[in-house]
Amino acid sequence: MDDQGFRRWLERTGDAPNTVNTRFAMLRRIEKHYGDLDLAHSDDLCESILTELSYSTSDARRGEPNPSRIPIEGDVTSNLASYRTHLRKYLAYLDQRETADLIAEEVEADAGPAQRFRYEQDLEAALSRSLEQIEPGLTLVEQQRSLPSGLLDVLARDARGGLVAIELKAVTAKREVLGQIAAYMADLQDETGTLPRGLIVAPEFDTKLISGARLIAGLGLLRYRFAFTFEPVE
Repeated sequence: MDDQGFRRWLERTGDAPNTVNTRFAMLRRIEKHYGDLDLAHSDDLCESILTELSYSTSDARRGEPNPSRIPIEGDVTSNLASYRTHLRKYLAYLDQRETADLIAEEVEADAGPAQRFRYEQDLEAALSRSLEQIEPGLTLVEQQRSLPSGLLDVLARDARGGLVAIELKAVTAKREVLGQIAAYMADLQDETGTLPRGLIVAPEFDTKLISGARLIAGLGLLRYRFAFTFEPVE
């Protein structure tokens, strides 16, 4: 686990010191029983761990045993839900770290097309002012919405009143973004009781992401283009 980078990221995103310590304690316990989380992320984006940490209220009613390798005393449902929340937070950090690395590589190489936004904050600001171009009736609820899994770029509401979670990428969106947006959608469902729609906005999409997106209900992909306009100065 990237201890130093994750700690700095948590502090920048506003986690209180006691919350940071709790996250590390939970994640280290996961690593004790499952091994290094960075390696698990490289293998399968930690999906196998998340699966083992899944335990529903229906499982509890049926008296199903704890499916994870982590010994738990007490309420299995709430304990495993807490482990999942902290693991998803770390996965959100890994996704954003990878995006930052990609942006740095593109800036250094200066290889992208001229019309591409270089930084996600530029895209976020432009998109928030132009939500109607994405979908008629789409309105802004909040930028940088704090959720258990991380910071959602844009939370919007559609013409029918439904929430739309929007994740923005300044470079080609890789398959790892699917885990990021799915976690945000799950967080919002836990918060509101209703599954929101999801939308990934990027200049290009990895083919694996496109294939995987078909399996996530309510998720859409939107490719953006940016065009310059010119006018004489009088």
